[in-house]
Amino acid sequence: MDIGLFMVPFRLPETNFQDGFDWDMQVIRWAEEYGLSEVWVGEHTTQRWEPVASPELYLAAAITQTSRIKLATGANVPANHNPIALAHRLMQFDHMSRGRLMVGLGAGATREDLQIHGTSEPKPMMAEAVEIMRKVWSGERPLRHEGKYWTLDVPAYSEELSGPFLTPYQQPHPPLAMAGLSPNSGTLREAGAAGCLPMSFAINRDYLAGHWHKYVEGAESAGHTPNRNDWRVAHTVFVADTDEEAMELAIRGGLGRSYREWTWPAYARSGMLPLMAPELDEHDPATMSLEYFAENHWLIGSPDTVVEKLQRDIEVSGGFGTLIAFTFDYLDQPEAYRRNLELLGTEVLPRIKNLEHKTESLSELQQQIAVAR
Repeated sequence: MDIGLFMVPFRLPETNFQDGFDWDMQVIRWAEEYGLSEVWVGEHTTQRWEPVASPELYLAAAITQTSRIKLATGANVPANHNPIALAHRLMQFDHMSRGRLMVGLGAGATREDLQIHGTSEPKPMMAEAVEIMRKVWSGERPLRHEGKYWTLDVPAYSEELSGPFLTPYQQPHPPLAMAGLSPNSGTLREAGAAGCLPMSFAINRDYLAGHWHKYVEGAESAGHTPNRNDWRVAHTVFVADTDEEAMELAIRGGLGRSYREWTWPAYARSGMLPLMAPELDEHDPATMSLEYFAENHWLIGSPDTVVEKLQRDIEVSGGFGTLIAFTFDYLDQPEAYRRNLELLGTEVLPRIKNLEHKTESLSELQQQIAVAR
């Protein structure tokens, strides 16, 4: 089992872009120093708290500042781009990073982002865009695709006028990933069918077994063999030397502010709060306290406490390959955040590294879920 990071990134309103960018680069350097495996960067054109319009451009700055850690877009929204241009940008990144690239794919969860790009049908547009990207990466020449939204017209190789055309550093292309949120995530079923890596994103642990079930269902329908080591679970994490210190830093620091001022209001507008804690009444502020989440749902505490909480997730889910910790803006407390990453890499990671995963067929998973219900 590994540990990685997810940079949405949460950016406090008073932090300007340049300072926030420098902070994120420092966090990536620390992540590599302390043995974390990967970092994902989101794509949001219109969000002040998540100001990254081009994750591949953002991560390109980290290539020369690191040597080992995987650099992942999380996620590109192909429907918001010309997929031919996006496929070539990602191929170039794949070469520049010598194969450290992973590519997250999403239909776009932010209404304003879709609006500014003029994306009217995000899911079918995403499906066609990914089909085109795979064809670009295939190296097949000549090639033509006439779709509903885009046309791909690749000329034949010509010794005199063009070529050799660019193909990915990783063959047949960089690993692709898709994330799911809802209890019966159709996206994760699609991920399994498409042979993509699965990621469960910021949800209640009770949904994890169902997520894996949907992924296995999709994978087996397409003849793929699902592997729990491919499964990423994104989580809210903060580690300190003591439980009391971790709780104080999480609740009073950038993590707590991000939830109070941005995540909860955004989730409430979209009706997604029940995904975080279905047992709570989202209309009763008393049940939506940060302390409740930190104690019952998030991985907040000393290394001992975080490992204990993480083991509950592992037991409920059957096991997954990589814990992905969200990052937060702690420019005012950099040493505390550095220590959080140090403890994640040097105390938590060694204790979960060799945990074994369950292996089940689709029929066995269906029986387990039926019994749980």
